[in-house]
Amino acid sequence: MAKEKQELNSRRMKRYSDNKRKMNRILNVMIAIVFTLIVINIYFIVKDDEEDEVAREDSKVEELKEHEDSEELEEQDGKKDKEEEPNNLQEDNSSIHDENNDEIIVSTSSDANVEKVIVNNNWQVTPTRQTGEHVSAFEEGHVDYEEKLLTIRNAVELQEDNIIYWSVRNDGTGKGAVAVVSSKDQSEKYRVHIKWIENAGWIPIKVEILKKIDGTYK
Repeated sequence: MAKEKQELNSRRMKRYSDNKRKMNRILNVMIAIVFTLIVINIYFIVKDDEEDEVAREDSKVEELKEHEDSEELEEQDGKKDKEEEPNNLQEDNSSIHDENNDEIIVSTSSDANVEKVIVNNNWQVTPTRQTGEHVSAFEEGHVDYEEKLLTIRNAVELQEDNIIYWSVRNDGTGKGAVAVVSSKDQSEKYRVHIKWIENAGWIPIKVEILKKIDGTYK
């Protein structure tokens, strides 16, 4: 009897030991599965965070690029406007204002030697000292001729000691004159048109800024 009980206990212990080993193996497998799932979850969380960060960085870079492109485009448009402004001013015959707020109209000309044409609506008549019937004269020392020269100087704002009169002649109407003048260093070159106002004097009507003097006064 004692031997049988001993064998029975031995079998029970072996069965218990086997069951315990099985449970341990199952627990180890479950732990490994859980650990694997945790690692996988951590991997995807980190990956998602990295992708979000990359997306945010890409978005910032794209926004910065768009901002820089917009600024560059505005700068180019500003430069273009500045470059086109003088041409538009001439082509549209639009008005500008000088330092004294006198209205000046600037326009282009079909003459290839004319850089631009200026008409100042506030040019004043040079008061005449002449009396009686007016006679247009082109002789030095004649009062009419001297008043012509003064009117021309006033139109181009050149002093008497800094002007060359290349030509002063009748404009063909009998009531006007045209002159080609320049500064003494020839950095400023003009063709000036003036007309006679009865009982008042000579007045500028148009100034053409010339590119060269040669051939303009013959």
